[in-house]
Order: sequence, then C-alpha cells, then structure tokens
Amino acid sequence: MLRLSIASALLLTLSAPASADWTQAQRNHFLGQCVESCQDTLKLPDAKRKICDTTCGCVADQAQTTVTPADMYAIDEAAAAGHTTETMQKIRGYFPNCARKAVKMP
Repeated sequence: MLRLSIASALLLTLSAPASADWTQAQRNHFLGQCVESCQDTLKLPDAKRKICDTTCGCVADQAQTTVTPADMYAIDEAAAAGHTTETMQKIRGYFPNCARKAVKMP
C-alpha cells in the first residue's frame, strides 16, 4: 500500500489540471500518468498489471467528483515547490480502498 501512496505522489506531480467535470482528454491523461506510475513503482508482472488500471480508474472516478480545477492548479504549484496540499492527501486517501478492490477482482 505504501507503494501505491508513492505512485499517487508521482502521479500528482505529473498530472495536468483536472476538474470535477473533466474532459475525456483530462481523464485519459490522469489515468495514463497514474497507471504508468503504479506499474513503475510496483514492478508488477504482466499478468497483474490490470491491478493498476483498475486502481487508477477507481481513484479517477472518486477524484473526478471532488477535485476542482483550482485544486489541481494548486497541486501542480505545490508539487513544483516540493510541498503537499490537502487535496493531494485527499487523492492519496483514495488509493488504499481502490487497490483493495482491484486486488479482489478476478
């Protein structure tokens, strides 16, 4: 689970501004960065890589309903300065539950 928290931190430093009403391009970018960070961090075998897809999809679904464009701009600025925001913590908080759900899936 710690690795997923690290993956989320990497994701947040690389993600583009998003909103509670994301465009398909924003969602795709978020998912792409999240999955890449997850797979790089966890070094999963090919047979288990779907765990990252499922986990990141769950996180995106949850974040997409609560994270505003202003929040994402603040995340980008904070990440560039090496700081953490409350919103970053909120998004990190989605990972453990989403990862548990993903691991339980067949």
